[in-house]
Amino acid sequence: MANGNAGAPGGGVGAAVSLSLPGLQPTPVEGCAVCGDLAVQRREARERGDLSAATDANVRLRNHRDHVGNRP
Repeated sequence: MANGNAGAPGGGVGAAVSLSLPGLQPTPVEGCAVCGDLAVQRREARERGDLSAATDANVRLRNHRDHVGNRP
């Protein structure tokens, strides 16, 4: 007899998985050259259709340590 729940740990169905996207894109801090450069990289990547590079720029903006406390 086949068990339709055999793939879940303990044989049960398990909890549903909910994935979400990160919040809004990070905003560059005014007057910061690093933030400005990353914003330009992000814009140029989007314009050429390179969403991977645009995402990389967003990650680098979020992790830019000089301004972590000033970001929403």
